Amino acid sequence: MNDRSKVIACFREAGFRMNTDLFEHRLIAQKLVYLLRLKGVEFVYPFRLYVRGPYSPNLAREYYQHADEFSRCETESTLSPAEADAVAGLTGLFDKSPSLLEIGATYGYLAYEMRQPPEQAYRMVRRMKSFYSNEQIVKGVNRAKQYLFVPTDEEKAALDAELGEWQRAGIRSMRH
Repeated sequence: MNDRSKVIACFREAGFRMNTDLFEHRLIAQKLVYLLRLKGVEFVYPFRLYVRGPYSPNLAREYYQHADEFSRCETESTLSPAEADAVAGLTGLFDKSPSLLEIGATYGYLAYEMRQPPEQAYRMVRRMKSFYSNEQIVKGVNRAKQYLFVPTDEEKAALDAELGEWQRAGIRSMRH
């Protein structure tokens, strides 16, 4: 499957019919593909950080040259179960919100691509995206973390132990 077909399949799975005439749609497209790439969906499009977040001129060229295919979401390609899950997780958290996707993708670029510590990446996003409210920035960053963070087995065990204590405490409080 070529990358254009895979992107169209991802958009179809997300319920996103792209209109290349709309800036918001171009922004959504770029950030969806970038975040999916960070989540492990393979695309060859290279991304760099621009004013509005991660951007791929190669991806832009594809959707301009094949605008009709993107708007119809027609492709013979299908996604693997893991790719479909990545799309579902992304749309579930971000709901195709341009501002949240822009903030989340920018944070993802800084934290995962540039390997900045989380606090530094967050501060940089706040500086770069000062035209968004603090609430939007916190939401976008938190959703990116929720989408991209994969806990290790050790972290899962620690979380399970802590949640177990909370559950037992809740049950004890219900008995009294």
